[in-house]
Amino acid sequence: MFGRDSECAQLEQLLDEVVGGPIGLALEGTPGIGKTALWRGAVASAGRRGYRVVATAPGEPDASLAFASLGDLFDRLPDDLLAALPDPQRRALAAALFVGDAADAPPDPQALPRAALSVLRALAATAPLLVAIDDEQWLDRSSARVLAFALCRLREERICVLLARRPQSDGALWPELARGFGPEGLQSLVLEPLDLSAIHHLLTEQLNRTISRPLLRRIYEASGGNPFYALAIARELEATIAKGGSEYELPIPPTLADAVAQRLERLDSRAVDPLLAVAALSDPTIASIQSVLPEFRLSDLDSAERAAVIEIAGERVRFTHPLLASTHYSRAPAPRRRELHRLLAEVVTDGEERAHHLALGAEAPDRHIAMTLEQAAGDAARRGSPEVAAELLGHACRLTPADAVEVLHARTVTTAEQNWASGDIGKARQLLEALLSDLPGGPLRARALNRLARIRTDDFDVSANLFAEALAEAGDHHRVAAQIEMQFTEVWLNRGDQAAAVEHSRAAVELAERAGDLGLRAAALASQGTAAFFHGEGVQRSVMARAIDLEHHADETSSYYLPSTSLGLQLFWSDDVDAARPLLERSLRRAIERGEETDRGGLVFHLAHLEWEAGNRAVAERHTQDLIETARQQADDQADSYVLWLHAFLAARRGELGEARERANDAIAVAARIGDQFIVAFSSAILATVELWTGNPAAAHQRLPGLREGLCGRGGGFVGSLTLTVWWGDIEALIAIRHLDDADAVLQELIERGRRSGNPNAIAIAHRCTALLRAARGDLAAAIDAIDAALTEHALRPLPLEVGRTLLEKGTLERRAKRKSAAKRSLEQALATLEPLDAAMWVARARDELGRIGLRRPAVSAGLTPAQERVAELIGLGMSNREIASTLYMSLRTVETHLTKIYREFGVRTRSQLVGALAANRRDAAGTDEPAGPAGRSELRLGA
Repeated sequence: MFGRDSECAQLEQLLDEVVGGPIGLALEGTPGIGKTALWRGAVASAGRRGYRVVATAPGEPDASLAFASLGDLFDRLPDDLLAALPDPQRRALAAALFVGDAADAPPDPQALPRAALSVLRALAATAPLLVAIDDEQWLDRSSARVLAFALCRLREERICVLLARRPQSDGALWPELARGFGPEGLQSLVLEPLDLSAIHHLLTEQLNRTISRPLLRRIYEASGGNPFYALAIARELEATIAKGGSEYELPIPPTLADAVAQRLERLDSRAVDPLLAVAALSDPTIASIQSVLPEFRLSDLDSAERAAVIEIAGERVRFTHPLLASTHYSRAPAPRRRELHRLLAEVVTDGEERAHHLALGAEAPDRHIAMTLEQAAGDAARRGSPEVAAELLGHACRLTPADAVEVLHARTVTTAEQNWASGDIGKARQLLEALLSDLPGGPLRARALNRLARIRTDDFDVSANLFAEALAEAGDHHRVAAQIEMQFTEVWLNRGDQAAAVEHSRAAVELAERAGDLGLRAAALASQGTAAFFHGEGVQRSVMARAIDLEHHADETSSYYLPSTSLGLQLFWSDDVDAARPLLERSLRRAIERGEETDRGGLVFHLAHLEWEAGNRAVAERHTQDLIETARQQADDQADSYVLWLHAFLAARRGELGEARERANDAIAVAARIGDQFIVAFSSAILATVELWTGNPAAAHQRLPGLREGLCGRGGGFVGSLTLTVWWGDIEALIAIRHLDDADAVLQELIERGRRSGNPNAIAIAHRCTALLRAARGDLAAAIDAIDAALTEHALRPLPLEVGRTLLEKGTLERRAKRKSAAKRSLEQALATLEPLDAAMWVARARDELGRIGLRRPAVSAGLTPAQERVAELIGLGMSNREIASTLYMSLRTVETHLTKIYREFGVRTRSQLVGALAANRRDAAGTDEPAGPAGRSELRLGA
């Protein structure tokens, strides 16, 4: 290594810093600048340090093979590591790498990236891990996709990533890592040319002689400090001088390519064809060269080995630098290259590599070759490499004879589907849109339209029209038609026409039954249940039970669309979070195991929302960060709209109303662009509450009736926390502007919908709104009765924020009715409920109401939060932890956490000691009108 002390030090520092979590670097530079030498030095250093090292140095032929580099990296994985993987991941990895039970592995390509992440984490569990990739531009795209997914999801693992790459190359891994690896993306180290002194040492070492100063400067200036170029020029000069030429008259090659070409031209002519075979093979060996060139002798490569063009290690032969391989291959005449590929196709044993050689060797359309390529593409797809499948199918289309029009059409549709699966949505759309003008009617056209409709989720109106046309083309192909009807159902749900969604979901069930496919029937029944729920028919327990009974037949159904997921979502949207959570968590685990990232993103979104509603902040924050990261990685408009809505929702909960308004408007802009009417409606509801809470109820009222009409006017009307705002928000706005009769009309609609839905949270909120309306009409006693009824309903299905708001309204009404002691208890209970939620606006209002009462608060302990003080007070009254959790609408774990802090604050270790300390504390407190004992306990538990 000459002149690279600084770069070597940086690499050593990189290896030092991996203890802090994932870290990485890309060595960038022009060909010949020394990237590979530094890369190899770092790999060797990591080995000496005790790192686990997985490395790959792909060549140009590897770029077209499925999982060539992934196979290098995961070669010889321990059996126990593979066995520990979840079954979908283990089988997907076995299929990709041709190990274990690969032959039995189902086509589950989405599980493979998640398997790679699991493997990397397992390898790094016992020692730091170096993932080293040389010549990233030749990394096959299937490996790049899998590695990008895995590496961008590292968090605290001791994993160091080291790439070597050419600038401006089209490698598929670098852009993803530069954007998504670690906290700042993968950093780059650009290798600058060597200085004159380093070039001098290099040439002296490699040529084993001293170079004159004038000649050294000429070489340096011509090479620009590129060590590979300088060495190539010096060797050309040496060869010329050996033949009697003058070093001063020799024309130095003007480019690196010229220098490399001249170096290759000086080789023995017997080496030309063997070197061409080496350049074309993914794993060249002496035996493989002999099998394609029967006259080959090992001595044919002597000149190339002496000139350091190749290295021979045992049976394997490789070029010393990829530039030598690519230059030699490109200089060969095209007919000779095609001829060699045809010869190689006869001798290579790997079916996929044989297909590539057939494609590159073909001179005209050929029915047999096209069929072979199509079969190889199917194998690649089953291994989980849609990238390679799409490339092979592209060759198959090119080589399909002109008279095989129907075959060409079918292959084009399949090519588009594989492009879509690989993430190249633009290419898939381009192929399908170009094909449709020539594609006749029938099932194949239906299939193409169905796929294009799924691609065009950027515009639900366009998507709906394409689905309608696809359905018309499906004819009697019941399976295809059922799949289209299910997709159509989802489009109508997102467009807000629930009546149309119900019709299409019922049709999907009928078609699935005719198709006799039990898995398809399960998915169709789930779709029907969801559509009926959105139509306002409540949780479809009987339909969903039938679907769940068939769920084990629906292995091909992705996790988001499983019947159990659909039931979980219906329960959640009905505010039954405890019943919904295990179903959604199980579906999320399945999506993670199978690598279904789109499904995973949707499930994480719903679980984040669920845990915020349930008041589990730590879990909710974890899901929220996961959702943000997932949306960033997917670069998908719908995922972005979910994130923006959730940001608006959380800002509104915290009382950050300016932020809530801004994020809601952003969500509307994105969702309106793709036609997602739900996100538009729910974000608009947030804007209405912002108007209400910033003192502009008239503006809130202007928004809400239209939102109600949009939700219910086309057959919609499910009732839950997501939709209730359009009723209670308008009732509160109308009360504020003194339109009490209008408020009563909206209230009656809410009461009726709440009753029909059977949702206790909806009924509770209806009672709360009744209380507010009665208070506005001056009947405080009746208002308090209504608020007590609300708390009774809340206890059946408590959502902490809504419970806290109801307690706050109860305390406010009691204060206005001069019931100071009762008001104080209600408001303190509201504080204990709201403070853990970070609901700053409501907490501030509760404290303000407490301040208006005029009673002194009994001292418990200055070191406790209000929530902890309330827990301590209830312990003093003799309540169990479970009773306290029920009374304060907390989880049992939250009560136990508070209790630990209370023990520490009072310096006690047992419950009896704490009760004694609290009693002494109450005796010392002054200025309170609160009675101790059973009477206080009874009122505290009101509504629980």
